[in-house]
Amino acid sequence: MPYLDGRDLTDKDRLLTALGRVLDFPDYYGNNWDALDECLADLSWHDGPLYLLITHAVCIPLDLRLVLTDIFADAAQHWAAQGRPFALFLQG
Repeated sequence: MPYLDGRDLTDKDRLLTALGRVLDFPDYYGNNWDALDECLADLSWHDGPLYLLITHAVCIPLDLRLVLTDIFADAAQHWAAQGRPFALFLQG
């Protein structure tokens, strides 16, 4: 399972860049919230389940963590209806 260390995700740019890298987003990923939402809503670029673990998640500023979890929750609900495994795990 891919993972990120929340201690390295202290601002929006670092967070979005790290997500694009660790999840191997397509080249058209625009490194912004809308692009994250679009990539997670259309997984044609990714085979199989999509899981992500973020350790030390409390180190991510609360405002960023809330937007991130909202986007992942919407995508998870969408993929659950399709029967596709998809989850974000936040630890500590």
